[in-house]
Amino acid sequence: MTSAQPSRLQSARRDAVVLTVLITAVMLLIWNGSAFFGYLRIAGEFGPQVQLASTALTLNVALILFGWRRYVDLQHEAELRVEQERRAALLATTDPVTGLLNRKGFADRAGELAESAAATRAQVAIISFQIHRLKAINDQHGYETGERVLKALADALLAAVGEGAVIGRLSGDEFAVALELGANKQRAEEVAEEVLRTVSRPMMFDDRIMQVGAFAGIAAAIGADVGIPDLLRRADIAMDHARSGRVARPVWFDDGMEQALVAQGEIEQGIRFGLEHGQFVPYFEPQVDLTSGEIVGFEVLARWNHPLSGIIPPDVFIPIAEEIGLIGRLSEQVIAGALREAVTWDAAIKISVNISPAQFADGWLAQRIVRLLAETAFPAERLVVEVTESSLFADIDLARTIVTSLKNQGVRLALDDFGTGFSSLSHLRALPFDIIKIDRSFVTNLQAKRDSAAIIRAVTTLADALSVPVCVEGIENEAAFNAVVLLGCDIGQGWYFGKAMQADQARELLASHARSGTGDEPASVEAPSRNAAAG
Repeated sequence: MTSAQPSRLQSARRDAVVLTVLITAVMLLIWNGSAFFGYLRIAGEFGPQVQLASTALTLNVALILFGWRRYVDLQHEAELRVEQERRAALLATTDPVTGLLNRKGFADRAGELAESAAATRAQVAIISFQIHRLKAINDQHGYETGERVLKALADALLAAVGEGAVIGRLSGDEFAVALELGANKQRAEEVAEEVLRTVSRPMMFDDRIMQVGAFAGIAAAIGADVGIPDLLRRADIAMDHARSGRVARPVWFDDGMEQALVAQGEIEQGIRFGLEHGQFVPYFEPQVDLTSGEIVGFEVLARWNHPLSGIIPPDVFIPIAEEIGLIGRLSEQVIAGALREAVTWDAAIKISVNISPAQFADGWLAQRIVRLLAETAFPAERLVVEVTESSLFADIDLARTIVTSLKNQGVRLALDDFGTGFSSLSHLRALPFDIIKIDRSFVTNLQAKRDSAAIIRAVTTLADALSVPVCVEGIENEAAFNAVVLLGCDIGQGWYFGKAMQADQARELLASHARSGTGDEPASVEAPSRNAAAG
């Protein structure tokens, strides 16, 4: 029902009341007037009846006055009800903070715009954009300041999008603009860029400068071909793509984004199902002493043993598991499987496990790892926990607490991906690391970039001064092997020594290495030049 319909309904009701009151009044006057004059003619003979007629006339006049007063009251009530309905309709479609349209109001107005555009087969575009850093302003300065920022942004955006565009605030920090493109197909991108510029301008509140930013996505279609809800969903998908990629310009929707989103949804459901049915298993990548060639440990890598797709590598599911908050459960399932497999292996073999930054934000991480050690009866001194620099950079105090708890249990600690963070030396001073692992990117660029060799040499010199062994990742050929040996690295891993393997293959590799009894070569690699390189 439109806003005009309640007014017409109330007007009809009011007119009916007025007509009824007037007809009743006229009839009463006619009847009582006739009776009054009749009584006058016979007043001489019927005096008491004249008095009765006079009383009846007075009562009828009073009734007319009462009816009129009631009519006035009813008219006032009708006007109040119309005003209440108008306010209710306004509240149902308007955001109370900014005065912009809310989600429902935006959908209604954008729908009207699409219907108008459909008549000429014109395209309608929706720009979805999300304000970032708004939560930080709310946390630092209070929600009242945050609302003032939103109101200022709304006023600025109204001026920026121009006439004919529909703008709304869909939720806390999400906004949308709908506009008809006409012959200018680039107008949507121009408006979106203007929105981003408008949002990112500094604002002054109470002598304090406030500044936020935004990510924007655009979707367009001919008005009659795609409904507004679907068009808004596509714009949201493009906006999410811009946000996840930290893209500072508007991103157009394409079908590939939707297909990727569907695939991600399927992976999310698969991860949940896989966790319930133990589908995430450990694979073991050998770690070799570069001097003796002996296997000294294995790094545990997660694999998804999917019943239909087979073995799925970690780069497919690890980012999604982190995004949906299941990386902790997944990691614990893989670590527990690795410890149960390796508990009967040679006591000299170390098992290294990776801990993601998301897990390292958990204050109970140390207790969880200790519980896994107890459940699997795996010796704590054989476990190496690998921590990336980014994990430490987030909260050094929490990191120190977790590391201290693990070290007190006998667990060893490795600083993973060394050299890729922001404050490596300070971390080495602050936390008692047992191993430093050099990121594979330095080995990959060893031949192409001379500074990679210099960095590796500097790290090995520093580690030697601290009496901490260096493990280098990404050794994939003999040239890389010879280079890292000459640079003073102690332990290596990579395809040169063997790819990540299942538990039974790792067990067989150790057994065959033990049967050879020489310890001169890694079990799975032929390296005739190793002794010369070591020398």
